[in-house]
Amino acid sequence: MSFISKHHGLALFLLIAGSQVMAAGLDDADERLYQVQLAMAQKGDARAQYFLGEMHEQGLGTQQNIDEAFKWYEKAAEKGDVWAKRKLTRRAEIEADVKKDRAADSLKSTPATTTPKTPENTVKNTAAAAPTVVAKTNGNSDEAERIKQAQKEKRRAAVRAMILERIRHPVGEPFE
Repeated sequence: MSFISKHHGLALFLLIAGSQVMAAGLDDADERLYQVQLAMAQKGDARAQYFLGEMHEQGLGTQQNIDEAFKWYEKAAEKGDVWAKRKLTRRAEIEADVKKDRAADSLKSTPATTTPKTPENTVKNTAAAAPTVVAKTNGNSDEAERIKQAQKEKRRAAVRAMILERIRHPVGEPFE
């Protein structure tokens, strides 16, 4: 099979998969995109290896796994991928960000502990003020969480778009 017909077959696969995405949802499309990247990465494509690392880092089409991400970044860097080399130099920073995100997520999912009200720990005239302070605090953290989620989704969308562009235009290295 020639080089061009292989890529036409891949494009046809993506078009068919894309038409099914509308019914199946974005997660299925991301999982299919992951499978395509995995197949290309296993064949030694350095850019696919880099993008597979991104997908593991972001949890795009697969579970987030920072160790697996850096395994793929290392493979791509060995083949000279400059983006992967850059990721390897920032490993400590990326791992710290992931740990911080996981800690924040676990705090959100953990129910808050409350102290039972007894005459000894109840202060008069503060009950009316407390909900206002809590509401402001929750409002600020909710807004910060929405901003963080929007930034995360923006990053995931950018990675998704770069991978799709790479698949659409496989000849040459338009990204460097």
